[in-house]
Amino acid sequence: MFQNVIPNPKKSIQIDFPIEKVKQSVKNISLINKKYKEYNFNEVINQYSFESYEFLSFGVYIDIHLNTINENKTEINIEIRRKIGSFDKSHEITNANEHIAKTLNAISVLLTKSPEEINSLKDNSQTNNKPVNSSHWYEKIWLLIILCIFLWPFGLLGVWKNKKISQPIKIILTLFYAFVIYLSFSSK
Repeated sequence: MFQNVIPNPKKSIQIDFPIEKVKQSVKNISLINKKYKEYNFNEVINQYSFESYEFLSFGVYIDIHLNTINENKTEINIEIRRKIGSFDKSHEITNANEHIAKTLNAISVLLTKSPEEINSLKDNSQTNNKPVNSSHWYEKIWLLIILCIFLWPFGLLGVWKNKKISQPIKIILTLFYAFVIYLSFSSK
C-alpha cells in the first residue's frame, strides 16, 4: 500500500546568530517570499509553520524548528510536508527541496537586515496589500457564478483573477471543466 512513499525532505543547519535574531527572521519570511503564508507559530517551543500552494496540489507546509546551540549559535531544522498525502514522485521532492532553498534564502536575507529595514519591509507589504478593488468584474462572486454556468471560459478566467478565491478551489474548478471537455470529446 505505501510502497513508493518517500520521507518528508528535511534540512538542518547551524548558523552563528543568536536565536532571538533568527526568530525575528523566521517570523518575517512572508515579507521576502509572498508565496509563504503564516500557518501556525508556537513561540514556546520555537516551532513555526508556513503554508504554500502548488500547481495541481493542495500544497505543502514548511515546518521550521529552532534550537539554541549556545548564546551565539542556533540550529535551524526545516521539514517540508504535503498537506494531503505523502511525497511519492521525484518532481515533488525537487519542489520540496526548492522550498527548503527559498526558505533558507529568505532567512539569510532577513538576518542581514536591521530591525528598521524589516519594519520598512512590513510597511511596504501593508501598502501593497490594499483592499481589493471590487469594481473589477472578476471580483463579483455572483457574476462569476453566472459566467461559470453560462460562459464558463470567462467565468474560469475570472475565478483565476479573483484574489478572494482560494487556490484549491481554482484548481478543482479548472479540473472539473477539463474533465467535462474530455468527456465531450471522448464521447464523439
